[in-house]
Amino acid sequence: MATKYDVVVIGSGPGGYVAAIRAAQLGLKTACIEKMPSLGGTCLNIGCIPSKTLLQATEDYQHLLKHGKTEGIEYSNLSYNFPQMMKRKSEVVKNLTDGVAKLFKGRNIDWIPGTGRLTSAHSVEVTNGDQKQTIEAENFILATGSEPIALPFLPFDEKKIVSSTGALSLPEVPKKMIVIGAGVIGVELASVYNRLGTEVTIVEMLDHICPAMDQALSKALLQSLKKQGILFHLSTQVMKGAVEGDNVAITIKEGETVSVLTGNVVLVGVGRRPYSTGLGLQEMGISLTKRGFVEVDGSFRTALPNVYAIGDLIDGAMLAHRASDEGIAVAEIIAGKVPHINYMAVPNVIYTFPEVASVGLTEKESREAGFDLAVGTSYFRGNPRARCMGEDEGFVKVIGDSVSGRLLGMHIIGPHASEMIGEGVMAIEKKATLNEIAHASHAHPTLTEAIKEACEAALGFAIHG
Repeated sequence: MATKYDVVVIGSGPGGYVAAIRAAQLGLKTACIEKMPSLGGTCLNIGCIPSKTLLQATEDYQHLLKHGKTEGIEYSNLSYNFPQMMKRKSEVVKNLTDGVAKLFKGRNIDWIPGTGRLTSAHSVEVTNGDQKQTIEAENFILATGSEPIALPFLPFDEKKIVSSTGALSLPEVPKKMIVIGAGVIGVELASVYNRLGTEVTIVEMLDHICPAMDQALSKALLQSLKKQGILFHLSTQVMKGAVEGDNVAITIKEGETVSVLTGNVVLVGVGRRPYSTGLGLQEMGISLTKRGFVEVDGSFRTALPNVYAIGDLIDGAMLAHRASDEGIAVAEIIAGKVPHINYMAVPNVIYTFPEVASVGLTEKESREAGFDLAVGTSYFRGNPRARCMGEDEGFVKVIGDSVSGRLLGMHIIGPHASEMIGEGVMAIEKKATLNEIAHASHAHPTLTEAIKEACEAALGFAIHG
């Protein structure tokens, strides 16, 4: 006999598990289908969390190498223990995924292991090995996320030719690594292994890196990563590649010059695509875009009004927190509430060092939208807290509308940018003005004083400028 639910979520990533918890909080009988052996999806298991754990460990190591003795910290033969780094990464992941399971249990959410496929507007078939069962529900939320894109001539083996998943589980630190793609995944994982002594080369077909970011941040990050020793081939096409013994050789075309690069490992980080196959969508009349995204209306409904889609499965920035926001929104829509998401106030972060964080419009987007701009910049080299930390690289850039005074965008490259951007998120959410931020008291000494100073600069009265 089939089990009946108010809401069934397919996928337990940051969008799915949050949607399930919010639905349960609202009194809806809820289940979540997940094919992985643990909850949390790509982000918790093989993406955001393991990568940030390794980024933090390698950043700590590099900070001691760079600043330890200057700060009066004495050591000899400082080294790293890569197996221990990987062990701790796994422990952090397990702790968090176990935590999601406890949240499910505490909210009486049924975790159904297996792969889900819609068979009607109100039923899904779940396959788990040789076992199949039918689950019925009034509403379904599709939250299956995305998967790495492979190059046709470089299929993933997750040993020599790796996606982000394989790069986070290498058995040893490679001597040479080639990274194809200079987006977020590429520069973050390049940073991890560069800090551990790997010779890293990034190949990018565009003439700049991290194209979603404001151009000033993109240029500054490129220069910083170059100073750290990462090699770049921009405006470069990858023609072909193959495993040759212990190495991988890729042929690149840079302008009119064709050459061959070799590395122990090649990380392909050219992007991700929605995981929309195998869900029975087209059989149910649910449309997909040419890029495989599920088509939804303004309330996340598909062509079947009781079937919703969120996160990486629909068009938009592939961000874990965006998926979580949408998961909460859909659960509230199902419960009859009116949710709120301001996409302009959704931040984007790159966890390199220096970190890069952005919210709102870039300068280019603002000008193209026809705003008369007030732009201000404050450099961390003049920030007392940054000088105390010995990490004074980078700046805060704010973009405002000179007519209304409202903040349009905030862009930060520097220490703890991922935490600082929260002020920009709240300012845009609350429609704050440059003047209000400039006159708000900021504790001294803090990194966030650079935000205040950037707003002062945009208004023409920077105190330390």
